[in-house]
Amino acid sequence: MKSDVFMLNSDAGRLAATRYSAEDFARGLGLDRHDVLRLELLTEETLGMVKAMVDDFYGQLWFEAEGERCEIHLQATADMNADRREELLSVSSTGRNAAAKGFMGMLKDVLSGAMHSFGRSMNDYGREVARYGIVNPAEVGSLAVDNMVPIWTLQTYRNGLGEQRNIDEDAGEAWNELEKSIVGKLADDVVVGVKGDRIEMVIIKDFGRR
Repeated sequence: MKSDVFMLNSDAGRLAATRYSAEDFARGLGLDRHDVLRLELLTEETLGMVKAMVDDFYGQLWFEAEGERCEIHLQATADMNADRREELLSVSSTGRNAAAKGFMGMLKDVLSGAMHSFGRSMNDYGREVARYGIVNPAEVGSLAVDNMVPIWTLQTYRNGLGEQRNIDEDAGEAWNELEKSIVGKLADDVVVGVKGDRIEMVIIKDFGRR
C-alpha cells in the first residue's frame, strides 16, 4: 500500500496536507488510535525537520506499508545557488553547539551533508557524532531499502553510541539527545541513503513489534 506523493517546499498548506495524510493513511491500515498517533508523531517530527531545510532542497514525501510495517519516505534533491552552497560548506568547525539541536537537528545535518558531499556541511561535533551511524560497506546488503544504498542508519548509530556512551563525552551527550527524541524512541530504524541522483530518508515503524 502506498499513499499519494506530496511535494514539499516552504508552502505551509502543503506541509499541513502532508501532516493530515498521515492520519488517513494510518486509519486505512486499520491501526488503533495509539498507533495512528505514533505515525502522526513520526510524521510531525519529520516535517519539523523539513521546515528547517526548505531553503536547501526540494523534495517529496509519501507513506508505504506492507502488513503492519510502515515507512515514511522523504526524498530530497538539492536546489541552491552557488552562494548558498558555499555558505553550507564553510560552516564554522569551532563550536560545539550541535547537541543543543537534538537528534532531529543532527539527522538534518546528516541529510544535508549527504546532499552536499556527505559530512562536509557539519561542524566538528556533528561529524564526530554522525560517524556512529555511518554504514560499513559490508553491511549494505542487509540494510537495503527499496533499491536504496544506505550510508547512515539509526540502528548503526544507536549501537555505536551504546558501546561508547560511558567512555566518550560526545557519545554520552548524543545518547541523551537520542533518548529524548520522539523519532529515536518510536522508530524501529531510520535509513539515509542514495537512490540514483537523489538522497532518500526512510523512517521505519513496524506496528507488529511490541
